Amino acid sequence: MKHLLLFLSLMSALKADTNTLQTYLNAVTSSPAAKTIIAQTSSENAKERIQGQSTGFFLNGELDYAAEKNSNRDAVEFHVSVEKQLILGDGDRYVDALGFSYENRKHFKVNQLKALVYEHYIDTCTYKEKAGLLEDAKERNIKLTQLIDEGVKGGEFDRSALLRSEVVVQKLQLRIRALHARYYEALQQLRLFTDKEGEPLCQDLPYGVTAIEDIESNALLYQYLKSEISTAQALENFQGTTLQNITVGVGYDNEIDLSRALLFMQIPLSKGSRQESAYEAAIEAKMAAQERLAFTKKQLQTQILAYTNTQDIRQENLKRLNDILIPKAYETSELLLARFMGSEGSYLAYIDSQTTLFDLLMQGIDTHADALRAEAKLYQTLGINPLKETK
Repeated sequence: MKHLLLFLSLMSALKADTNTLQTYLNAVTSSPAAKTIIAQTSSENAKERIQGQSTGFFLNGELDYAAEKNSNRDAVEFHVSVEKQLILGDGDRYVDALGFSYENRKHFKVNQLKALVYEHYIDTCTYKEKAGLLEDAKERNIKLTQLIDEGVKGGEFDRSALLRSEVVVQKLQLRIRALHARYYEALQQLRLFTDKEGEPLCQDLPYGVTAIEDIESNALLYQYLKSEISTAQALENFQGTTLQNITVGVGYDNEIDLSRALLFMQIPLSKGSRQESAYEAAIEAKMAAQERLAFTKKQLQTQILAYTNTQDIRQENLKRLNDILIPKAYETSELLLARFMGSEGSYLAYIDSQTTLFDLLMQGIDTHADALRAEAKLYQTLGINPLKETK
């Protein structure tokens, strides 16, 4: 019977305009948010690529006038030439390294966006579950209020019990409205980053967190930082080349015989302060990239240790809530309700037991959501695709 009800609830949810977590995550890649990130990253890559590329062809022209000459040459003299800068340093290697770094950076940022969407999915489903829980509590209390109202009319209950029950229903309604507002806010964020209408299915939300295997291989953050080091190393090699580029040209001068042409070359005699500064900047950039990778590894080791410890505590607390505290609170509430309805117990005692029960249920939802939210934030830091880990 339990499996049948679950199947029916899933079918009814699918008939409505709902989206699974996988649908949302797959939609991220083609969303306006991802396109913005990719365009920005591509723009940054194009700006950096300029350093390893040569300029185009130049057309030079000179026109002179000499009124008095000792020969029969024309008084008007002109010179035309075409020049081209040739890169002798290993600029291609730098451009290739930059392209590889760009791909890693792009995938890293898109995965970060997917992890953010996963977090919004968790938030949306959490508010939805809480609101559903309080709706159930409200319906139960409405029915109880009706029974108490009949009891007051029959002289079985005091009117104060009716007033308290009505206040409980109104308080629940206020909390439900607040949760609906927060649900709507989270849903709008989900739609913003995925460009998907509809609402989340939520039945596919993972119950437990997934252990991340071989973080250094799976985390795009490490791959991206390593590629940044390779790019910086390639730029250092390029900027350190003694003869980085030369300029060659071919031209024509009307003072020379028409069957002849000019061929010339410009070779730098020294690096110059500009190239020296560029070389020093490349060295500093490589050292900074190496230091960043080393510190990031140390920082993440600390973060993952804390994350693992906190997640273990959350799982223990959730197990204790589900296996011990909530069943006991539910049984207590049912017993006190039976005593109250039999005029043997206090209505206040029953209300207190109901409050305790739903507080524990809410705590269970929050503990589960906190565990998943912490997982999503770790995925965002590491650049891990949640879809790969939550299957």
